Formats: sequence, structure tokens, C-alpha cells
Amino acid sequence: MRCTSDKTPSPSLVLYHAVSSYQLLEMMLHRLYFHPDSRAVLLLPDFIVKKYPQYKKLTAYHFFDEVYLFPYLHIPHREESQIIDDTARCYREIVPHAVTDFSAVYVAGAHFYFSLYLIQNRIPFVFFEDAAGMLSRPEELYLPLQRTFPIHAAIARRHGLFGGDNPCVTRIICLKRAQTIDVSGERYQDFSVEDALEALPARRRKILIRFFLRRRIRTRAQGILLTQRFAGLGVLSEAEQRRLYERLRDGPLHGVRLLIKPHPDDTLSYADIFPRAEILRAVFPSELLPYVFWKKPETLYTFSSTGCENLRRHFIIHQLGRDPHAACL
Repeated sequence: MRCTSDKTPSPSLVLYHAVSSYQLLEMMLHRLYFHPDSRAVLLLPDFIVKKYPQYKKLTAYHFFDEVYLFPYLHIPHREESQIIDDTARCYREIVPHAVTDFSAVYVAGAHFYFSLYLIQNRIPFVFFEDAAGMLSRPEELYLPLQRTFPIHAAIARRHGLFGGDNPCVTRIICLKRAQTIDVSGERYQDFSVEDALEALPARRRKILIRFFLRRRIRTRAQGILLTQRFAGLGVLSEAEQRRLYERLRDGPLHGVRLLIKPHPDDTLSYADIFPRAEILRAVFPSELLPYVFWKKPETLYTFSSTGCENLRRHFIIHQLGRDPHAACL
């Protein structure tokens, strides 16, 4: 299928789609750098409100001109044709622009159903990798989804929406240094959140951080532990995830004064596992860690986290392991 629109779009209207904290930050930065003078529309999933009830401030702080919540929670996982119909109906009810009105469409979380609407309407779009380095590891995205929502996973895989293989994908944006596949071709564009944040004027960066975090963090910790949501993805059971972090506590993290930053979607109680640690309750992308402290800890600990890929110039990073199954045995 050839992906071209029959209508000439407005040169001043662009569309962004994001589903995770990292992707939201990425889209905020991309818009600032590449479309500062365009009218920018953002689609967020309805479930993101639990993490960011302040999402309307994205327009008040002038990161986007319009923000709409896409009702993914109300689209049942059933036959593909019905999913496409439901997605099209939701889009028409929520967004006051025809999908052909946009001069550029940028999609992170492309395996979500909105991409099917673009494909059905032959709309070319730019594909963002799901997380830093994930373009090289599409199975790590597919397998957890397959365990929890097999219909969703099968549809996304059939349309090449884990690795950007669909004909409607005109370009792939990724962090090139985090890849293990060849991304040297013209189809691939490098985008580093770490570089973009560093280059942002200090005043604008402060406003961006203020959206996620109201005040700077004081800590006496020696290091920061970034957690992963293995149980939420179906990779481990909750008991296995707890056992993994208990072993880290008693092993490489023994005696370390820690500040724990849970993954935004991680629900495990780390206060029970690390009773002496500080627990960071605020929800924000880990890529902002270099800018949110009064005095920043020097060391970052992680077990198989993609969040450290955009932090290597700011922290000493200790990778504690990559195979969660082996670590919890």
C-alpha cells in the first residue's frame, strides 16, 4: 500500500502522539527544536492522567497549542476491523482536525491503535522508537505486550509497528548511540534527549521541569536506583520482582545510601524492601535527573533500564544486570 494523502496539508499544523513519560518529554523537546512556529497538537492516552493530572499545563506553558486525551481505555481488544472503526470514531469525536490537515505526523508508542487509523487513511508518519535503544530490541516491546494483550500485540506486529517496518513510516527517529543494529541510512534520524535538554536555554528548561516537578529535590543519598516495572509488563511476577530487588539490596547495593526513583508505572512498594532508602514519590522522566537536585548524587544504579541511556554524561552508571529471570532465581 502506498501511503500518500490526496489533500495538501496546512504547512503550519503538526501532530504528535505519545504514551509514556519518556515519549512525552521527547515530543516536548522535538516540538521546541523542530516546530517552534507551527501549531502543534498532542495526543496523549487517557490513562496518562493518573501520572500527570496537570497535563493541561502543556498548553498553558506553551509546549503545545492543543492537547487531547485519546480514549484507549475504552477501545476493546477485538477484531481488527472493529478496532479501526472504534479508533476512527474516537479520533473524529475528540480532535477537531481532519487527519489529512497535518503537514507532519510524529508517532511515539506506534504500536498503539492510533497508528492503524493513519495506515488506513494512507497518512505518512514519522516513527519514534519506544524508548532509548528499543529500536534494536523490538522483541522486548512485543513479548510483554503479547503476554498481557495478545490481540493488540499480534495486530501491531502484523503492521510492523514495533520496529517501524510499515510502508507508511517515512522516517525513524532514535538514539543512534544506543542501537545495536545499523542505523546509518537516510531513513534514520538521531535524536538525543540528553543533548536536547543540555542545549535548551536555562529558562525554558526550568519551565519544562516545572511541568513535571514543582520544586528541586534535597537528598543525602550517595546513589540513585532506577527501578523497572517487570511485574507490570508480565516479565516477572510481583513476588519475583520483589525477590530481585531484595537480592540487589543484600548484594551490590548493600551499605549504599540510596534514593530510589521508581519507574513511572512501577507499583511495587520499595519502602518495604529498602527501609533506609529515600523514595522519590514525584513522577517524572529519569532523563531530567541531572537538573532536579540541589546537590546531585554522582552514581546511578539500574537493572536493565533504558532510562540510563540519556544520562551517561551526568552520572557514573552501574548496570546491575540485564536478565531479570536469572537474577530472581
